[in-house]
Amino acid sequence: MRSPLRLSVLALLFIHALASISVAQETPADVQQKLESLATQLQQQQQQIETLQRSQQELLDQLKAARAAASTTTGTSNAATAPAPEATSQPKVAQGSDARTGTSETPSSTRAARYVDWQGGGVKIGDDRVKVGGYGSLRFESNDVPSGFNMPGGSASAFTFRRFVVTTDARVAPRLRVYSEIEYERLHGIEAEKGFERSADGLKFKQTTEGNAGGELAVEQAWGQLNFAENHGVRAGVVLVPVGRFNLLHDDDYWDIPRRTLTDRDASVLPVKAAWRDLGAGLVGSFNVGRSGKLDYQVYALNGAALDFNMEQEIETEAGAPGAAELVLNSEMQLSSGFFDGTKSATAVAWRAAYSPSLNGEFALSGYHGKYAPSFLDFREPITSVAYDHKWRWKGFETEAEAVYTSMGRLDRVMGAFGQAAFNSANATLPSGSGAFTSAVVEMELANLSRTRAGVWSDFKYHARPKWLKNSFLGSSFEDPQIIPIVRYERVWLNGVVDDIEIVNGAVAGFSRENMEQERWTAGLSYRPSVQFAVQAAYEHNRRINGSRLIFPKVPVDSTNGMILGMAFSF
Repeated sequence: MRSPLRLSVLALLFIHALASISVAQETPADVQQKLESLATQLQQQQQQIETLQRSQQELLDQLKAARAAASTTTGTSNAATAPAPEATSQPKVAQGSDARTGTSETPSSTRAARYVDWQGGGVKIGDDRVKVGGYGSLRFESNDVPSGFNMPGGSASAFTFRRFVVTTDARVAPRLRVYSEIEYERLHGIEAEKGFERSADGLKFKQTTEGNAGGELAVEQAWGQLNFAENHGVRAGVVLVPVGRFNLLHDDDYWDIPRRTLTDRDASVLPVKAAWRDLGAGLVGSFNVGRSGKLDYQVYALNGAALDFNMEQEIETEAGAPGAAELVLNSEMQLSSGFFDGTKSATAVAWRAAYSPSLNGEFALSGYHGKYAPSFLDFREPITSVAYDHKWRWKGFETEAEAVYTSMGRLDRVMGAFGQAAFNSANATLPSGSGAFTSAVVEMELANLSRTRAGVWSDFKYHARPKWLKNSFLGSSFEDPQIIPIVRYERVWLNGVVDDIEIVNGAVAGFSRENMEQERWTAGLSYRPSVQFAVQAAYEHNRRINGSRLIFPKVPVDSTNGMILGMAFSF
């Protein structure tokens, strides 16, 4: 197809030829006038052509910018969460979980980024209706925690296999979806053995279970979803509770620091530490807002978190008093979820609303409300959490933050009632009339339970793409290698922490409570040859501000320092 410039030149040459034929019949003044008119027309045509070229270049620049923004969003948002229903009317730009359960993306779309629900590639199986993916991480940590206090639960200088998670995402029909995550956390294996031995002395049965201490094999997510309209669906099953962005985006390969935050994990302000999942059902979806914005929502009815316990019985005899003994019940209590067997009533609701004005980021509010007293108590106490979070990107700079507040109602009442119930149960089992036990004592150790607690964290980082990196052996074979310096600040407040309660013969005999406050600074560097692979290094400083000890690590010192090296990956 001929360009406008070429057509204009041909037309002017044709007009000039016609003018030459008749020039002999015209006076020199007429000829001069016509030549000036032709020159004016040619100048106007040239100006119009230049205007069209500028408009075309502007459109090309806008298209390149949109594609670059979409690529950046895809590249820096890659942690697994609970995906939202796929959009069919508006193409969706990569949103920010990871490469494991996403819908189709259109890079040239300028619709807002959706950081909480995008998960990328995975490995397609069969007819492409099923994707299998996963993520994992490990780290090496060395610190100055005093001798005799290990952190966290292992050697003070050692490797930790953090977790490996396998995900599946099945699109069984155009509006139906099934998603799952199975997590192996700090676990190398479980071995069960069952059998018997027959000998001349008789028959001996044997049953053993072996595995490493502290390991876990768990269902992290398992849900089905029916989309009843474009961008809106009903989801039911084991879901991530949508309070704060970290719980939804907790995958290790998403983050550039190889330790989870105090607020969400180590000194959890959330009712249950991340990754907090629960069983329930609700609505998920999104609305387009304006020309480029998007509003995402999630709301669930859940079984909810409740106090859970492990009980251990001991018998203590009294010296110099033959036949006298004391029954001691040691109980470890903490808030827990995962009541998947129908033993807990559905007494909780959780929600999240996130607004993305553009590809640059999002702002979100979320909350949770439920009853946390054990079901065997004849009253209920509420637990309420509210959270704010955001993520924003400007050129290569990026900030991400979260603030959470939780209230547990009358915690003292719940603790006292539980202790009395445990005492009554133990007292009922004492041998009748034997006089073997002179008293029963309940001692409860609590996991940082407090009436109110709050926490905040904020990440500041820069995505550097220097030319030398691309040209070096570190990045020569990768499409978009990055070096990311990052700083994180964290602070938590635990008000009225109840560490121990002692109940003797049905009455509260001992009760300890204190306010605790801690901050943490972390400075790190992350090398990403690909958005789904990170090699991390970080320096960490914990400082006690209030209380008799640090909240994490749980040691009675003013501060600790540590160096952490990590690797995280997904596929």
